[in-house]
Amino acid sequence: MKPYSTHPNYSETQILFAIERFVIDVFTTGFKQPQLPVFKELLDLFDPIYNIDYSYSDYLSVFIGLKLIIDQMRYDPNNEHPDNYEFVLDLDDEYLKFLEIAANSMRAKVQQDLNQFVLQEENNTKSLVDYVEALFNHYSKLLIVRVDLGYTNEAKSDIDIDRFYRHFEFMRNRLSNKDTFFKDIQGYSWAIEQGKEKGYHVHLLLIYDGAKVQNGSYYAQRAGEKWQEITNGEGSYFNLNCKEYKNKLRQAGCEIGLGMVSRNNEGDWDLLLAVISYLTLVREDKVMQRLRVKVEKNMQTFGKGQYVTKKRRGIDRS
Repeated sequence: MKPYSTHPNYSETQILFAIERFVIDVFTTGFKQPQLPVFKELLDLFDPIYNIDYSYSDYLSVFIGLKLIIDQMRYDPNNEHPDNYEFVLDLDDEYLKFLEIAANSMRAKVQQDLNQFVLQEENNTKSLVDYVEALFNHYSKLLIVRVDLGYTNEAKSDIDIDRFYRHFEFMRNRLSNKDTFFKDIQGYSWAIEQGKEKGYHVHLLLIYDGAKVQNGSYYAQRAGEKWQEITNGEGSYFNLNCKEYKNKLRQAGCEIGLGMVSRNNEGDWDLLLAVISYLTLVREDKVMQRLRVKVEKNMQTFGKGQYVTKKRRGIDRS
């Protein structure tokens, strides 16, 4: 594992992924002297972005536990340089063994967090399938729109969880209030993820009444443009309904239910299930893209509209 001081614009996401990799390394091989330079640099990088009010999960919580131990040494009156972590480079094997034992004592909590994530994703899948199935059976046609919302490569290093959360809260407000091009929407769902390269991003599913609107690519584009407006140009988007992308799917033999689907067409429900599965189904890369930090413990990483029969042909705005 290489030090990171050569990356002055290291993003929050990259720091968190590097910390996770470091903790996994400690779990695998123990805590050895050659790991100290990396440990010291990760402490330097994490200290300015650490927020005691945030909720950090699984491997990050282990690193924070180690950081708290190290900070007791850092702010000890006998430490002549409390403004940095240079002293970490001088830790002896006995102290490293102590840190290793401390890290291993938190293994069970890590596994518990990961198991909870998998269980939550399974529950999300079931609830989304039930929700979309109700819409599918109610309307003769549905226009299925997918758009991914993220950030430009230039902006990623400046985007932390707080900034992303505020951006997406604004987007969710526009969605639930059915502003402008969301007017004919009959259902929606979203899933927040954190990728090593993509950083913080959102998979957005929009479901329109197919009797009123037809052009899925247009509505995906409008949603993406709204995201760019909200983020003051820092945001980027990917339109999954564009012809080029759907043609690639067909050529690869993995067509999914993007665009118009109908309960009267055999096979359309299976195609729609493929769209739902991509948002919530647990798979290895999905676990890798889980959110490592939340602005609050109960911060949602998945959401959907509500199917209320009394309000049809509209949707509940909660």
